[in-house]
Amino acid sequence: MHGNYGYFEEGKLGKPYDWPLWRRLAGFARSYLKVIGLSCVLILLVTVFDLSLPYLLKVGIDRYILPSARQVRVPEAPPEPPLTRFLSQVRGELNLGPEPGQFFITGRTLNQVDPRLLRWLEEKGIITEQRFYFTPIQTAAQRKIVLAHPSLFHSANEIAYIDYRDQAKLSAPEIAALRKQDISGLYRLGFIFVSLLLLSAACTFGQNLLMVYAGQHMMHDLRMQLFGHLQKMSLSFFDRNPVGRLVTRLTNDIQNLDEMFGSVVMTLLKDAVLLFGILLILFNLRWDLTLVTLSVIPLIAVLFRAFGIQVRSAYRDIRAKLAKINAVLNEYLSGIRVIKIFRQERETLSRFEALNHGYYRATVKQITLQAIFFPCIELLSTTTIALLLWYGGRQVLADMLSLGALVVFISYLRMFFGPIRDVSQKYSIMQSAMASAERIFLLLDDKEQEKYLSGKAKPFTLKGEIEFQQVTFGYNQDEPVLKDISFKVRSGETLAIVGVTGAGKTTLMHLLERFHQPQGGRILIDGIDIRDMDLPWLRSQVGLIMQDVFLFAGRLRENIALNRDLSSKEFERIVRLAHLEDLVSRLPGQLDAEVHEGGVTLSTGQRQLLAIARAMAYDPKVLILDEATANIDSETEYLIQQALARLFQERTTLVIAHRLSTIRQADRILVLHKGRIVEHGTQEDLLSRREFYYRLHQLQFASF
Repeated sequence: MHGNYGYFEEGKLGKPYDWPLWRRLAGFARSYLKVIGLSCVLILLVTVFDLSLPYLLKVGIDRYILPSARQVRVPEAPPEPPLTRFLSQVRGELNLGPEPGQFFITGRTLNQVDPRLLRWLEEKGIITEQRFYFTPIQTAAQRKIVLAHPSLFHSANEIAYIDYRDQAKLSAPEIAALRKQDISGLYRLGFIFVSLLLLSAACTFGQNLLMVYAGQHMMHDLRMQLFGHLQKMSLSFFDRNPVGRLVTRLTNDIQNLDEMFGSVVMTLLKDAVLLFGILLILFNLRWDLTLVTLSVIPLIAVLFRAFGIQVRSAYRDIRAKLAKINAVLNEYLSGIRVIKIFRQERETLSRFEALNHGYYRATVKQITLQAIFFPCIELLSTTTIALLLWYGGRQVLADMLSLGALVVFISYLRMFFGPIRDVSQKYSIMQSAMASAERIFLLLDDKEQEKYLSGKAKPFTLKGEIEFQQVTFGYNQDEPVLKDISFKVRSGETLAIVGVTGAGKTTLMHLLERFHQPQGGRILIDGIDIRDMDLPWLRSQVGLIMQDVFLFAGRLRENIALNRDLSSKEFERIVRLAHLEDLVSRLPGQLDAEVHEGGVTLSTGQRQLLAIARAMAYDPKVLILDEATANIDSETEYLIQQALARLFQERTTLVIAHRLSTIRQADRILVLHKGRIVEHGTQEDLLSRREFYYRLHQLQFASF
């Protein structure tokens, strides 16, 4: 039943590396480069702050919580070359021990020593296994504690050393006094930590605000350009493209781009900088641990490749089915009256249920893919942490790596997998956004649009003389609707155009409004080809009152004036001339009464009277009535005829009518049949000929 839903999501999906599309999208960002640049600076600051936090943990553990030193005992015999190399490397870091040839060296310095050399020193007994806590003696209380326990402390260069195991022999107040500097250092470090968190939050807020500002303005510009482009398209374009398809371009597709700008572009930049910074820090700390961390990257790459292929297909299927649901909803809700009249609720619900179930199955497939992918990423992340604990833990036990370094490695590793988890989601969003960009730019590249700038002519005064010269037109090239049409309407004359359904009457009027371009011949107004006229000016001079009057949601006053600045007296005159006094007086708020979309709360006759009032407000020199009195009761038709009589004064008027009783006041009548003019003259003349018009007249008035 619904083979073509008008919105072709099933087509080619855009690729995230489609650089021509990226260049075109970047064109909309030129006006906001300063905002985007400031946002990038804030992203870099946020990244620096985030990278600093784990390192502060390392500093807190190694410098203030577990500062450690080990004792070096240099033998009296001439030192071997490895020992000589070690002493020359760390001589500036050595502090005198309690006896000659004994020194203390900090764990931070030992971590910079070659692990193989460190193992040799441990095997030779040159570096002891005991770990000492050390602190500068800066206060009298600390000096008092050291002097009170001479057997527990070693002093060298105003620095006190005590075996970690011997700290249990000190009282709690003594430990607090001894470690006063460490506690103060932790307070300072905590203040810096909280400050960085607050700065990161402030920069993140500013960055998000700036990107939302830039993204919303870019999407605003794109949406305005697209809507302006659609307004310039010819009616034949809208005949071929369903409204649902075009609405989706302006809403869903642009929303996809907005989501990409808001949550992908800058986030990817942050993720890239974050990953680069993490790797740089990790390699600087310990390259061997970093290689252990990166050992799972090939598996992640394979997983991403497989997931990317599957999710691409899943999102294509979801968007195609969602497009079908949107199109069918638009169709069913627009035709709800027909559904109710013919009792099609059950069948309609059944068809919608099938579409909805298809969308449900496609969504479940996509969710299943994510449910498989993300746990796999988590498994690889946990496996990497386990490898790091196994390898790094052994390094810590061997005093080849500080506990703080291991903690910071684990912290950075968790940060490392965060962007990796995000990439799959960003990839999906980019797939969707590039597909939307592709469709939007295909629409913008459509050259079938009215040439607003093709004509410049704006006659100072318009008399309203109309001439068709051998005009031929067809919606399809091989099937002409109008064939070699030629006639002339004098200024101020009323011409009626009649004919059976499909004769080409409405098409004739659409050509005069330049909704379509004739494939042959010319249409002249006051001797000037309408293709040479400025199109907005032309339509301001040629008014059209259609059978189906469309009213916009808003106030009654706005639907009459259509943005023209009219005074209260002008409104009163128009309402009186259009016989709208009765309608206006019964509405709450009168001219300020709210009108629903399409004017559904007004009768057909009332909408026709409003259309006449609208034409009076614009005061065109040429007026076209397309079946303006069809399907109107006799009383309302009488009011409309009176209003039209006033409107016809001093105007060139073309009237299309099936009801011949409505064209008795016409100066001349043009009879169309199968796209050709078959008769032309006054009503009396045509009746006297007893030909085509006479037969139409007899068919309509035979019952009388």
